[in-house]
Amino acid sequence: MSFHILLLEDDSALARLTKEFLQQEGFVVSCANQAHRAKLLLEQQQIDLLLCDVMLPGVNGFDFVEAIRDQYQGPILFMTAQTQLQHQLKGFALGAQDYLVKPVDPRLLLAKIQVFLPKTPSSVSPVTALNFHNLKLDLQSRTASIDGNALQLTSAEYKLLKALCEKFGKVVSRDWLFQQHLGRDYDGMDRTMDGRASRLRKKLQTIDAAWNVVTAWGEGYYLSYGSAEPL
Repeated sequence: MSFHILLLEDDSALARLTKEFLQQEGFVVSCANQAHRAKLLLEQQQIDLLLCDVMLPGVNGFDFVEAIRDQYQGPILFMTAQTQLQHQLKGFALGAQDYLVKPVDPRLLLAKIQVFLPKTPSSVSPVTALNFHNLKLDLQSRTASIDGNALQLTSAEYKLLKALCEKFGKVVSRDWLFQQHLGRDYDGMDRTMDGRASRLRKKLQTIDAAWNVVTAWGEGYYLSYGSAEPL
């Protein structure tokens, strides 16, 4: 099990380099370039550490941290080009563990992150399967079945089903799926994920018509059984 870091950074080149470096060090890294995207990730994922820029389009990093502090209790590191003392003091006043001034040597960034995370992630027995009604996902073999009947899923369809099961009954945002599964932002026009959802829906309903991948217009998708509405 790896620690999960959320990187809120609007410089796409810096975000890519930082993500690649941290992934090489064994971390799981999710990226957001605006505060509202980061908020969605915090709601949908277990985040162990927030690495946050300050100067962002729309809501700045300080205001974002202030808004989510009741929701997120983990360590926060600001990483910004703002060098003024008052900015650093404000960061600490908001509860940040550290304030790093760009450019940051990756080795220093890694050392800071390691200081504020425990030596190992919390020791919880690993989950090997997800079960909902008659649907089962085997996380070790990356297979799925309904009433024991195997679903013939592509790798992309399995990943989508797993994401929907992990938030069963709740809407999984299209923005998050594009970033995590396709490695790019949703541009408002790309129908790739719609196609995957449609194919997954057909395969589920071929075995049990009660299953559905529902499109929440303007938001994303949720998995339902019967006529259940999203939570």
